[in-house]
Amino acid sequence: MSLNVQLYTILAMVGSGIWIGAALDTYQRFQTRNKRWNWLRFINDIIFWFLQALIIFYILLQVNQGEVRVIIFLALLCGFACYRSLLQSAYKKLLENIISVVVWIGKMIKNIFYTFFIHPVKLILNLLLSLSKMIGRLLISILLFVTGILLFPLKAFGITALLEKIRTKMMAKLKEKAGILKKPTNKVKGWIGKFRR
Repeated sequence: MSLNVQLYTILAMVGSGIWIGAALDTYQRFQTRNKRWNWLRFINDIIFWFLQALIIFYILLQVNQGEVRVIIFLALLCGFACYRSLLQSAYKKLLENIISVVVWIGKMIKNIFYTFFIHPVKLILNLLLSLSKMIGRLLISILLFVTGILLFPLKAFGITALLEKIRTKMMAKLKEKAGILKKPTNKVKGWIGKFRR
C-alpha cells in the first residue's frame, strides 16, 4: 500500500472504531438485558456483530481493496478507545435526547389520531346506540298505546281476563325481542370500550 492509502485506511479504521462504540451503546440501550441467558439475546448479539464486521469490511474494500493488516486492528482499537474516553458521555446524552424527541412525536401523532379519528367514531357510535334505544322505546310506547285503543272495546264489555292474557303475551314477546337486541348492543359497547385510552 502507498502512504496515502495507509493514511486513509488508518483514518477510516479509527472512524470505524468510533462507529462501533456508538453502535454498541445504541444496541445496548434498546436491548433488554436480564441475568438469565436466552437464545434470542444470543442471536441478536451474533447478528449485531456480523453486521458490524460487514460494515468494516465494506469500508476496507472502498479504502484499500479489502487488504487486512495488523495496523487495521490497532486503528480500530484506537478509535474505540477514543470514543469511550472522549465521546461516550456526549453521545449517550444525544441518544437520550433523540429518543425523547421521537417518543414525544409518537405521542403527539397518537393524540392527533385519537382526536380526529377514534373520538369522532366513538361519539357517532354512542349517538347511534342512544338513538336506537330511544326509537325502540318510542315504538314500544306507540304499540302499547295502539293496542290499548284496539282492546278497549273488549275491556268495555268486561272481558278483562282475555285482555290481560293478550297483554301478558305481548309484553313477554317484547321483552324477548329486547333481549335479542341487547346482545349486539353490548358487543358494540365492548368494541367501543377497547378504543379508550
